[in-house]
Amino acid sequence: MRRLLPPDPEGMNDIRAEWAEKSLLLLVINTGVDWADALPDLLCNLMHLADRDQEMNFAAALDCARLHYNAETGGAS
Repeated sequence: MRRLLPPDPEGMNDIRAEWAEKSLLLLVINTGVDWADALPDLLCNLMHLADRDQEMNFAAALDCARLHYNAETGGAS
């Protein structure tokens, strides 16, 4: 059963989801991680990257991502 999707005021969220899916598929292909574990594993790997890059702050990036998501879904949370 498919979830009810949030609003898509710009008509871009299917494309954004496809971009994200491609990133997860690359992770699955390159690491062998199961699809069910791919999203948390990618997030964990991004945290490791942020630890090593002086210009990245994972918590701040996640907060910014939430703001972008809210803007891209018409304020849905």
